[in-house]
Amino acid sequence: MTSDIANLLHAFARLADEGTPHDLGALLTDDVEWAMAGARWRGREQTVAGLTRMRELGHAGPDSGNRHVITNLEVHATGDRATALSYFLLVSAGPPAAIVAIGSYRDELTRGGDGRWLLARREVTT
Repeated sequence: MTSDIANLLHAFARLADEGTPHDLGALLTDDVEWAMAGARWRGREQTVAGLTRMRELGHAGPDSGNRHVITNLEVHATGDRATALSYFLLVSAGPPAAIVAIGSYRDELTRGGDGRWLLARREVTT
C-alpha cells in the first residue's frame, strides 16, 4: 500500500517535469485542494490550470529543464486514506545544475473505487 502511494508521488514529480498538465490531472481527485504561497486552488480543473500557469512561468514542464526531487518520504495510511510528508528539491538543469527551491509537501491521498490512489490535498511550503 505505501509503495503505491510513493509511486504516485514520485510519478507526480516526474510528470511535473516531463508530462502534460492532463497527465498530472489524472493523478488528482475531482475535489482536490492545493495550497502554496500565493495560490490556493480547488478542484481538478482549477488545479490543472494553476499547474499549467506554473509551467508558463518556467517553474516546471519539459521546457523548464527543472527536475523535482522528492526525499524523506513518510507515509501513514489507514484504509482508503493516507497522509504523506516529504521534502522536495527543485533542481535546474544548469550548467551548472543548481538547487532552485527547497520545501516540503504535506499530502492527503484517497483510494478511489478502482483501487488507485489519488492526490486529494497538497500543501506546499518553501
